This record gives sequence, structure tokens and C-alpha cells, in this order.
Amino acid sequence: MNNPTIPILDDPENLSVKAASVWERAAEKEVAAEARRAWTNTQEKASEALHTSQRYVHDHPGTSVLGGFVAGMLAGALLAWTAAHTQRNDTADSIHRFLARLGRKLDLE
Repeated sequence: MNNPTIPILDDPENLSVKAASVWERAAEKEVAAEARRAWTNTQEKASEALHTSQRYVHDHPGTSVLGGFVAGMLAGALLAWTAAHTQRNDTADSIHRFLARLGRKLDLE
């Protein structure tokens, strides 16, 4: 009976290659099993978080709507501030370029 996972001892030169191959296969199986466990754990926790949030929204609809409204307002304010800040920088750059061109035309440099 030959078990392919156990190296044969009659070939000393090939022993290290076979042992390395067995080690790699075992390590791959361990990593795959750990990844499956981590994925299953993540799915369970995500499902639990989803059910908890659904239960909270069902039990507290007013608070949930108000919280969503406030979060939306904050996100909108942040986006508006970012757009205004970017536009202000673009406007300042445009004014600076205009004044520089005007200065060159008037030889004010």
C-alpha cells in the first residue's frame, strides 16, 4: 500500500522534495480551512448585524428616520463644503492668472 502523502524512505535525494510537497499541500489545506472558517464567521456576524439593525428600525421608526435625515444632512453639507472649497480654489487660481496676465500686458512686473 502506497500512501501518496507519506514520502518513501528508499530514495534519500527525493525525500526532501516529497516532504516539501506534502508540507505545501498540508499548508494549503490549513489555509483554505481557515479562510472558510473566517468567511463563515464574517457571514454570521454580518447576518446578526443586519437582523439587529432591522429589529431596531422596526422598534424605533421615528428615531431611525430622524437619524437617517441627520446623516443625510451631514453628508450633504460635507459635499457642499467640499465643492465650494474646490470652486473657491479654482476661482482664486483664475483670478491670480488673470492678474498675472494683466500685469504682463501693462508691464507691471
